Amino acid sequence: MNTKSNLSLSLVTTIAVSIFLLAGCGGAGNQKANEEATDTISKELSLSPEAMNLLYKMPTPFEVTTLLQEAKAGYIFDITNPVENVGKYMTEKSKSINLGVYSADLAYSATYNIIDNTNQFLGCTRQLADELGIAGIYHPNLVEKIKQFNNNKDSLVNMVSGIFLSTNDFLSKNNRNQVAVYIAVGAFVEGLYLASSLNVVAEDNTKISAIIFKQTSNYEQLMTILDLYQGVDAMKSLYDEMLKLKLVLTTIKMDPEKKLDSKQANGLNDVIAEVRNALTQ
Repeated sequence: MNTKSNLSLSLVTTIAVSIFLLAGCGGAGNQKANEEATDTISKELSLSPEAMNLLYKMPTPFEVTTLLQEAKAGYIFDITNPVENVGKYMTEKSKSINLGVYSADLAYSATYNIIDNTNQFLGCTRQLADELGIAGIYHPNLVEKIKQFNNNKDSLVNMVSGIFLSTNDFLSKNNRNQVAVYIAVGAFVEGLYLASSLNVVAEDNTKISAIIFKQTSNYEQLMTILDLYQGVDAMKSLYDEMLKLKLVLTTIKMDPEKKLDSKQANGLNDVIAEVRNALTQ
């Protein structure tokens, strides 16, 4: 009798645990579904002509990377977003933002004529663009075309610039404005992060600090655009994240020609890295 009771108790316990686990899995699934729904991009959201003009006239990532090279800042391999991360971006929002991030990394490697990295970042941007339905932007034989440049940096930069411009043109003509906003934010933050990371290690960071200061107007334009989307939850959270940059950029704006000491440079980089890591995780 005790054996029978123990078996009955064991059966009841097993059923109860199973029901609990199933409910838990369902809850996790619903939570994930809710997160993905929040990050789903509405293709019907429109911008005013003024906002459209601001968005599609944002400079390409080459603005920052070219200035960095002119300031004689070096190329650091491990500050870019690892190519291995490309497979972990599952929502439209994360894919769009990190298409922008990898676009900045692509501009960085192309500006410095680092061919292997350029090929890798081309692969990342092409994969994310394909998954987002941005078709026809990438030539099927890009790697072979790059080899034909024979280390001609100007040809490489022109090719990558053409990709950026074609992407913007496609998004504009197909009313993919929210995707374009995400890409612009990702590219802007990554460019800022590259500059602030180089700012930390530079012996004289006066010129790099000035480059970061010059991004203040681009930042203000992006915040103006994001502010128009306050009714969209996913965009509101991005706006709040980007607000963290306001104080540090305003601080630099007060004295853009002054060299930052080690404490200031690291403090600036910490804030920018926090925002950047929130976008690339």
